[in-house]
Amino acid sequence: MGFISAAKILLMLVAIAVVWACRARSYGWNIKRPPFNTWIYLGLLAFIASSLWTQAPNALMWKSINHHSALLLIPLLYFMVGNKKEAYWALQLYALGQLFVIASSWALFGGISVPWQATDLRNSGNRFAIFSSYLDQSIMASVLAAVLWQERITVAHGWHRYGVIGACSAALGCVFFLMPGRTGQLVGIAMISLAVMWLLPSRVRLAALCAPVVFLAALLVFSRPVHDRFEASWTEARAYSQGDASPTSIGFRLEAWRSALMTIREHPIAGTGAGSWGQQYDAIQGAAGRPNEHPTDGNPHQEFLLWGVELGLGGIVLLLGILGSIFQVSLRMEVAPRRATQSILLATVIACLFNCALYDALIGDYLCVTLALCLAAGLKPDAEETPKNDRMADIPARR
Repeated sequence: MGFISAAKILLMLVAIAVVWACRARSYGWNIKRPPFNTWIYLGLLAFIASSLWTQAPNALMWKSINHHSALLLIPLLYFMVGNKKEAYWALQLYALGQLFVIASSWALFGGISVPWQATDLRNSGNRFAIFSSYLDQSIMASVLAAVLWQERITVAHGWHRYGVIGACSAALGCVFFLMPGRTGQLVGIAMISLAVMWLLPSRVRLAALCAPVVFLAALLVFSRPVHDRFEASWTEARAYSQGDASPTSIGFRLEAWRSALMTIREHPIAGTGAGSWGQQYDAIQGAAGRPNEHPTDGNPHQEFLLWGVELGLGGIVLLLGILGSIFQVSLRMEVAPRRATQSILLATVIACLFNCALYDALIGDYLCVTLALCLAAGLKPDAEETPKNDRMADIPARR
């Protein structure tokens, strides 16, 4: 976590230095910014403005704004990457780092101890996890498989292309057979389904809608982690519907979502301000006679509801605007980067439906960096076409 924070600070300082150096030249980077940058800036300004009416203490307010500011990684990295060549170099190095994590997990599965395992082993699900936890790593592995497969022609060259299938299989194997992360498993199924859909002829692509059901059914039969976790989800959801107040994973999520919807209904216009979720949740639990029954850990485990609680219905619109603008510009890309970007976007949406993925300090950083690099790979000009006096070349026309 320390290295990640230091890298983000370094990125910010270098970006400021580059912007300052550009002031003396006619760079035009500020005029030609892509639309998703504008939506991100509006979202962050809304969180800062909510400090005027937030019901949270200053410490929680600034913590929330800091977590949401991870979205700045997208415009910062997009600005710093000058052309497609630089973007693909960064993607290749990024993929190598992720493959190291995947290889380490398989080494643990094979009984080889690795000294860099830094996860909390008090949770048995983390015994094969290297980075953060099984939840984050399973989502990361699914996204890595999608990017490698969709960008296999451009990221890998020569004999390296033969390793793409093996790398994707190793990544998805971690998701479905080593780690019990349900969100990561759903993301993995979605990434495979998208790949199958794009491989099919256009006239039969509607048949790909059956792919998620088929893959899930097969995994429930052949994968013990997938079967156990989905069976536990059903059991916990049924227990919650019957009034069981035990602090289970699904039970807490359902209670948190219900509390978030109640807060949005009471404060639909401006929300309750940045960092206020915990207080709102505790107040609702106390009013229902269940103080500390489901202790909150800072977010409702659903990104859209978190933005709705803190900023009202307008916050949900802002988040949809960020995601929608990224999808819009992806339509102007060539096939490989377009499909890679849309795969990451779908993974982000799924992760946000069951967790506060962008708000989280670990998986949020990963998703933002990966999105930024794929956007740069798809939108930036080729190296030989890069204007010498303009790092922010215009978005290319749709092909």
